[in-house]
Amino acid sequence: MIKKLAHSFRYAAHGIWFCIAHEMNMRIHIVATMCVFYLAQFYDFTKSEFILLILTCVAVFSAEMMNTAIEVVIDKVSPGYSALAKVGKDIAAGAVFVTAIAALIIGFVLFWDIDRFKLIFGYFIGDWWNMAMLVAFACLSYMFIIKGKKRNIKGKMNK
Repeated sequence: MIKKLAHSFRYAAHGIWFCIAHEMNMRIHIVATMCVFYLAQFYDFTKSEFILLILTCVAVFSAEMMNTAIEVVIDKVSPGYSALAKVGKDIAAGAVFVTAIAALIIGFVLFWDIDRFKLIFGYFIGDWWNMAMLVAFACLSYMFIIKGKKRNIKGKMNK
């Protein structure tokens, strides 16, 4: 039983890794989540607000992973063009879009505070080291986002 449980965790980890490696949007969500939780340190969020941030990010990740799963299955069963396959993929992508828009709205509600924006701006502008770290993070994030593996329609993985 423990071996079966360990296998299920390993399969889940493989699925998560596949999504990160092959889906640029998942990497964008990861970088956005890192930014959200870094910026959260400048706010005095309650436990409930912090839990809302966590659940919001998890919802976006989950939607992106479901979208990827649907796309992979559709590519397998319908390798050529199919109008119905396109509709299925579009609907799955729409679910991610709706979830991401909800996340943006929640973020806007929780983070919108002009005085905090000034504090954060001052934090980065007022210290060259903080600014250098911000630029380094931006460069590394860009490289992380654009680097990924491509899927071909036959199901084999390519770099």
